[in-house]
Amino acid sequence: MGRNKAPDSLKSSVESVVKMKEETVSRLYEELDEWNFLGEEAIFWWRDDDAQSYTLELQKLLDLSNKFSVPVSLAVIPQGLDVSLGADIDPYPLVTVLQHGFSHQNYAEPDQKKQELGSHRGAVAVLDELCRGMSILNDEFGEAFCAILVPPWNRIEHSLVSSLPEIGYKGISTFKPRKSMEAEQDLWAVNTHADIINWKSGRAFIGESSVIEQLTAHLKGKRLGVYDAAEPTGLLTHHLVHDGEAWNFLSGLLTVMDEHPAVKWVDAKTAFQVRWR
Repeated sequence: MGRNKAPDSLKSSVESVVKMKEETVSRLYEELDEWNFLGEEAIFWWRDDDAQSYTLELQKLLDLSNKFSVPVSLAVIPQGLDVSLGADIDPYPLVTVLQHGFSHQNYAEPDQKKQELGSHRGAVAVLDELCRGMSILNDEFGEAFCAILVPPWNRIEHSLVSSLPEIGYKGISTFKPRKSMEAEQDLWAVNTHADIINWKSGRAFIGESSVIEQLTAHLKGKRLGVYDAAEPTGLLTHHLVHDGEAWNFLSGLLTVMDEHPAVKWVDAKTAFQVRWR
């Protein structure tokens, strides 16, 4: 029996995507073809960090979500939240809101990696702020809010994690493949695996080859049993720092993935597979 490759019409869509190289995208398509041949869905989810107000950049992101019918999970910073954001995103039914720390303030020493949720302050103070943030987001976004913590800079002191279910969190999301389905008992972990920004080089677009490689590597690792096959592959964006190249790539990537039969996008509630209310 031959492999069930994507039709030529789908392949031709790769060529038509503006500013995306066919030889680059073909690596992702070939991996998706492997999933399609096995009769499996390649599950993805999309997380975008640092929202606080309704900006032109956020509108552009949400318009892409609507255009391609791809759910997007906004990691929102509670402190300094624009109180109109809930109403602003209400017309976008595919948006889910997660909690991005409390203030996104760095408490680490200058020679340490940036961290808000670390051991630099007492655990009580950190957890109290997180509780306040959860209340703010719940009041503002209602049913759109999911009690999932996204630690700023994707870092959190391990000793704090065990307390998160006790104060109401259902899940946690950082970066890189998860080690287990639960970070702690009753705390699901679903991470992101492909970041489109190069944080070490002026917050510029990291390049299409790098993003495609990150996505492909996680998919292949799941297929071969290196990573947890049940974890959706996570795309990570930061709308406020996207340059023209980043926006062009994101639109092109969503176009390409929209055409492949193995691709399935899910929202945060589905990705974390827990009951919310």
